[in-house]
Amino acid sequence: MARKTKAEAAQTRHRIVECARLAFSLHGVTNTSLEEVAQNAGVTRGAVYWHFQDKADLFMAVRQQTGTLLRYPDVTAGDPLRRIELGLQSALTRLAEEKAAQETYEVMLWKCEYIGAFASVRQDLMTAGAQFLADTTALYAAAQHAKLTPPGFDARLAAQETFCFYAGLLKLWLADQDGRTLRKDVTRLIARHIAGRRRTARKVI
Repeated sequence: MARKTKAEAAQTRHRIVECARLAFSLHGVTNTSLEEVAQNAGVTRGAVYWHFQDKADLFMAVRQQTGTLLRYPDVTAGDPLRRIELGLQSALTRLAEEKAAQETYEVMLWKCEYIGAFASVRQDLMTAGAQFLADTTALYAAAQHAKLTPPGFDARLAAQETFCFYAGLLKLWLADQDGRTLRKDVTRLIARHIAGRRRTARKVI
């Protein structure tokens, strides 16, 4: 019986997170109340508070359920620059194909104010950004060691540039809902961004 109760509690928590993500993506975090989330999930407001301390805690659960959007190919051999390119491309592909990921990042990048209780959430996002920078810097350093980059190449600065490029690309991709401004060209944009870091830049049409 205890196991069944744990399973039911996990299912309830999952349902609350799913309903919160949808409500946040439709109405924004500020305009969504925990009462609304509770009603959509078919539970009491008390049940929401039993699982989550506050709205910021619930928001973090929504984000964590989606997981990290960008994952670099886990290989030790091969072209490090190509690994960066594939990682960026796969992140945008996942955003296009996974409704949950798209809703979560829509909330994170467009529909949340990181003030008050949400200040800690902003810090968490920057912690994730620091990991992105560390992984990308390591790949650029590997590319530099393999002499794939031009003389005077700065792996850390290149990683920061890619971080800015990627963050802007995600936000603009989400905003371009009709696909006329940016979405159709993201693969080429990513390819050109990486090609510009090669010792002999590849021509990208």
